[in-house]
Amino acid sequence: MDALRPAPAAASLRPSSGPGIDAHGTQRPAARHGEVPVHASAQARPHDHPPRSTAALRLALPTLLLARQAFDLNRRDAAACVRTAELLLARHRPTEVLDCLDLLDASVERSAAWHLARATALSALRDDRQAVCDAKAAVAKAGPDAALHQRALLQLGQGLTRRQEHTEAAWCHQMALDAQPQAADAALAAAFGRASDLDWEALPAHLDRLLAGMAQSPAAAQWPLAVPLDPSQLIPLLDHPLLQRWLAALACQQRHGPGAPREKPKPGARDHRRQGKWRLGILAGGRERSGSALEPSVAALFEAFDWAQVALYVYSDARSASPPALAAAHWHDSRHASTDDLVSVIRGDRIDLLLDLTGPGDDSRLGVLAQRPAPVQVAWLGHAGTTGAPWVDYLIGDPVVTPLDAQAQFSECIAQLPGCHRPADLPPPESQPPAPPRRADCGLPDTAPVLASFNPPERITAEQFRAWCQILSAVPGAVLWLLAPAADARRRLRASLARAGIDPVRLVFAPRVAPQAHLARLPLADLVLDCFPGNAETAARDALGTGVPVLTRLGQGFAARCTASLLAAFRLPALVCADADHYVRTAVLLLRDADAMAQLKTRLAAVRSHATHLDVARSARDLEHLLARMVARHDAGLPPTPLAAEPAPRRD
Repeated sequence: MDALRPAPAAASLRPSSGPGIDAHGTQRPAARHGEVPVHASAQARPHDHPPRSTAALRLALPTLLLARQAFDLNRRDAAACVRTAELLLARHRPTEVLDCLDLLDASVERSAAWHLARATALSALRDDRQAVCDAKAAVAKAGPDAALHQRALLQLGQGLTRRQEHTEAAWCHQMALDAQPQAADAALAAAFGRASDLDWEALPAHLDRLLAGMAQSPAAAQWPLAVPLDPSQLIPLLDHPLLQRWLAALACQQRHGPGAPREKPKPGARDHRRQGKWRLGILAGGRERSGSALEPSVAALFEAFDWAQVALYVYSDARSASPPALAAAHWHDSRHASTDDLVSVIRGDRIDLLLDLTGPGDDSRLGVLAQRPAPVQVAWLGHAGTTGAPWVDYLIGDPVVTPLDAQAQFSECIAQLPGCHRPADLPPPESQPPAPPRRADCGLPDTAPVLASFNPPERITAEQFRAWCQILSAVPGAVLWLLAPAADARRRLRASLARAGIDPVRLVFAPRVAPQAHLARLPLADLVLDCFPGNAETAARDALGTGVPVLTRLGQGFAARCTASLLAAFRLPALVCADADHYVRTAVLLLRDADAMAQLKTRLAAVRSHATHLDVARSARDLEHLLARMVARHDAGLPPTPLAAEPAPRRD
């Protein structure tokens, strides 16, 4: 009956405050949460040991327990301090890293390695301002240590890019590339930084470096990477799904190692199931620690599951409480849990299928799956493409974003939902919406056509902007309405427009506003132009939800097919274009033909209330059925295999 009991409020997964055994079978000393334990021997024998290099300590102290003991014996041992911090970072414990670094005796000079470890931990906690300060100190103190200097440069570049200080970030990336021209992390970071600043002249050289590095595989896969690689940075740059997979696999190897192998079902493995229920675990709230654990639309799907068949366990990294609709689920607060701690809890819960919603990034929980705490492991929603992880069995998509003939793009087996892979957005809670603005309030002409694209700047490629210029040239008076980027990027966009023979006054920048205010202004646009190859799926969903048509292109990779999947759910396939020329022709035709545009908007309004993917109960049945098929294969002793879309049978 355990699965039927409501869970206690947010059971904490904080590290144990008492002595015990960690996930590796070694004893851990008692400590208050957030503190590095101080052994009694450290208080009794505060003598100093000769300083040792970090490289030597990595060989001498391979485990966290040994590193901590060395540092506890001598608070002036900077190498032991940094080694402890490195091992804590590897275990997803950035808060403890900061505590550990602060325990270094005040009389000891803070080294480049100390500042770099601190910068990495602060970056994981999204304190980018302070992370940049420590990364600058690491660069300044690195001296002749080339490897340390490289890591510090890329850490600094990463922080500056997040703070949209793209010019300074570009210098960091260029220096890193000068030192190691074929480094995948430096080439990708440099390319993404140039794209973010809309520096289209410098971008091709960095992409060429990246492609040249891939051509040297498998030797390239052995490069020591200076900072955690973010494969999602490739999405707005190239529609190259095989390169995306290669980078994702490289990032997984760098962060988590080879991972644990998949095991076959063992006798008695299903004895924990009560009344036929199988257990679904969800890793939630990875990238938005201050937001909700589950998006309302996702929570609504799980609420509509057949609770007589499934027991739900949620491991949440978000600060907010569980949604009231899912109060009967087993909720665990995992914000302060290390990877090892969380793995231990999941194994104790005897989860049958673990569903990762966290996505890539500093606070990803993909490392939990690397230790294989559940027999079936699945990625959904968080990743715009393959995870590259051999320990993830399935990636959930749909027939548009993950056609079965694209299996080579994925390290996981494709698993298709019959409808759109993303659940439909639910209406916002009852509140007083802001008054819709007039076009004049937004600097837009009263009667001329308005083309909108509210996307981050890195998604606007040179080819994409040329297509937009062709549309403006063919439709006199039309204006392009973009989300305002940084000052240098605005200048480059206006210059590009002028070179195309178009008056820059026809480019209108929209300031960033609150979400509800943004939704209120969206209907001022006549047509939303999607980006390629990195589709702006969220922007497309916002536009369609407010009745504005969206025009997109269909590419090869997952991220270049997301908006096409959404338009298929809205039964608007005519807005999906095969190439740039088709994209331009379709936009011009719609903008020149007022009747065709009016008919399109009328059709969109009718479909919005009847689209298949808006049926929450049906979408929930389809998702539950797909997950149950995965569990059934494992129970039968069968390995994962691609699963084609299969509508769920109706419930009585």
